[in-house]
Amino acid sequence: IYVKLDCFDCMTDESMQQGEVPSGLAPETAHQDGVGTNDISFTVIFGRAKEEVTMPEGMTVGRLKQEIEQRTKIAADTQKLLIKGIPLKDDSATLSKAGIKNGAKLMLIGTPAPLVEATRSSVPAAAADVTGGEWDAKPEPSEPWCKQQPHMKILGKGKPEDAVPGIAGKQVPLPEEVREIRGLLNSQGTKVRAVFKPEIEELTISSASAQQRVPYGSVKKIETQPIEGQEEYSIVSLVLGSGRYWLYFFPSQHVASLKIRILGVESLLM
Repeated sequence: IYVKLDCFDCMTDESMQQGEVPSGLAPETAHQDGVGTNDISFTVIFGRAKEEVTMPEGMTVGRLKQEIEQRTKIAADTQKLLIKGIPLKDDSATLSKAGIKNGAKLMLIGTPAPLVEATRSSVPAAAADVTGGEWDAKPEPSEPWCKQQPHMKILGKGKPEDAVPGIAGKQVPLPEEVREIRGLLNSQGTKVRAVFKPEIEELTISSASAQQRVPYGSVKKIETQPIEGQEEYSIVSLVLGSGRYWLYFFPSQHVASLKIRILGVESLLM
């Protein structure tokens, strides 16, 4: 018996295609872990990535996290797995005892090691170094967003008093337990807050009188530019199928985390 975990990679290795036992998952090892004989199939969701997983019901939650670590680079001891919004805290529990059944959906929350290491090194624009691309969109040849009249009008209202303190020049992973970014402005200059809801894959943007629900799947791209003279804050553009949603005074150090939470970690693993 061995783990069949077809997730977070393309499974292009010939040995996997031929059904051979993966390295480190030999039958005798699986037996030592107390793995049962019945397989269960479920889905692991991380950002916009959805992967089908098949494992023996007797496999432990801890072993599942180790497998996920190999494919996502998210350390097993920092992962948070949720089923129906409830975190799986007992790594020694078997999948069946943890309530994971056929067709179950698990939400994965965590920060990939490449982003963590880049943050520790305090390299400016760390996420750009990790992905080989740039997190911030290059300014238009004419002038950056912050100098364009529609955006200047909003920025002229000033940073909201309850804005999250910003940091210029580096990326800092947003703690898993933080689900809200407060003190933002929308394109009407109204103060709003952004709330992440990974369990339903949705970003909710709320003001005192209205609420905008943005499904993660509707976001095609996220572009950002730092505000000149206030580089610790950025202008964020959520590119949707029907247009753009603008946010102002977003803390620059969390731009990478915003993109990972909504668009997924795939770009970090390229």
